[in-house]
Amino acid sequence: MDANINYVTNAFEKLDFFVVQDLFLSRTAEFADVILPASPSLEKDGTFTNTERRIQRLYQALEPVGDSKPDWVILTELAKEMGYDWGYQHPSEIMDEAASLTPLFAGVSYELLEGYNSLQWPVEKDGTDSPVLFLDGFPFEDKKARLFPLEFNYDYETNETYDLHVNNGRVLEHFHEGNMTYKSPAIAREMPMCYVEVSPELAKERGIEEGAEVKLISHTGEATCVVHVTDRVRNNELYLPLNSSGESAVNFLSDNRVDKDTNTPAYKEIAVRMEVLKKKGKSPLPDHNFRRGNRQPQIGVQVEQKWNRADYAFPKGKVKQNG
Repeated sequence: MDANINYVTNAFEKLDFFVVQDLFLSRTAEFADVILPASPSLEKDGTFTNTERRIQRLYQALEPVGDSKPDWVILTELAKEMGYDWGYQHPSEIMDEAASLTPLFAGVSYELLEGYNSLQWPVEKDGTDSPVLFLDGFPFEDKKARLFPLEFNYDYETNETYDLHVNNGRVLEHFHEGNMTYKSPAIAREMPMCYVEVSPELAKERGIEEGAEVKLISHTGEATCVVHVTDRVRNNELYLPLNSSGESAVNFLSDNRVDKDTNTPAYKEIAVRMEVLKKKGKSPLPDHNFRRGNRQPQIGVQVEQKWNRADYAFPKGKVKQNG
């Protein structure tokens, strides 16, 4: 997700020829001259590596739908059309080649990943993996880690023109922009649309109620959102989830600036002003959503243990619930 949607869409429109490989007709795919229909994880064999460095196998459970194909098949066939016959018959052969070329994957094989087995890179040639990194020191001459202090960036600070701060992040129900999760009726039922979280005190000040429609305007652009009034945010803080899309996309409000330390888009450094388009309306959250009290906690998450810690302060005004 690029931080500056206006810049990206303008670039797409200037392309002479654009090919997109995707599961669904995403917003990006709408700009494409050719769309290659890919297969999701249940329709192909393969592996994936998560942010824990854990390599796990996928097993095909369903046949690909229509003309869709696994990504490795699409790329292999494209290469063959261009005169390069790679000859792969199964993704395990691709993993074998990757292991022969990449020291971090040296001992990875489909045989070792059989069933529910997994490996965490780096993996030695004998198949020994590394559940914990840096046990023998960090990759510096003195084996010590390098730490440096961070300073908060106040560049986004509000002013008389842009008096509200937009925070941005994830929600439980959807993944990123929701290109895939909105296609799931069960997930979409829990959160059918995006919204902006507004504090009760700000809602009162601006004369708006649940379901209101507002336009958020930054120095870069504007986004139109439906309001959910909640004490999860306070005062002049707004929260616009990542699953925002269409006219609600946070990318309309951000620009090309990046975080000074991580070099990632500065989604949390946006100052806006608010225009009220409609003072109240239908709530963007259905009555059965867990935010309305119908909580379904995971059995393995023992939140009471966190609450009972001596150094944990329960949020003011909140009521502890079992589970």
